[in-house]
Amino acid sequence: MDVRNIKVSLEKAKEWYNSNNPSLKEIALQAFTKEELEQIDLKEIIDLLLDYRCELTTTQRIQLESLKNRKDITKVSAPKLLRILAIYFNVDWKKKEGEEGYFFYKNERGFMNTCSPKVMDKYWCISSHTSVCYPTLIYFKREKDCKEAYNIMKSLGKLDALYTDF
Repeated sequence: MDVRNIKVSLEKAKEWYNSNNPSLKEIALQAFTKEELEQIDLKEIIDLLLDYRCELTTTQRIQLESLKNRKDITKVSAPKLLRILAIYFNVDWKKKEGEEGYFFYKNERGFMNTCSPKVMDKYWCISSHTSVCYPTLIYFKREKDCKEAYNIMKSLGKLDALYTDF
């Protein structure tokens, strides 16, 4: 069998990895790690939001445009970054009383409240609200999106900054 080497960009490998073709997925995994292929690029998220993902107010659009042009987008404040992720994952969904919405929080004391949280790390939990909707909480429509946002914030070292970055 004749063997050849190919060059593939990360973007193309992500496309192959996310396709329904197992052969392309295998090739993508030979070129990049699973973590690299599943990593979400914040500039990519902002492009999606600006292009078509959801309706944005003029203020949101201006803020996203200015973020997109920053050299180091990870220097964005933690709450703003979490809000961007919520817009990305939730698309047009906004939490209302009576709808379940997921959020993550830090629980340093280790006590469990009536919300039945799911522990993700030593001090970080995911929980949900249905009958209430707090205006200061950033909610996610699906638990898996909340976990993904948590993982992104963790990988950027922004979790503790949620409590100090305003």
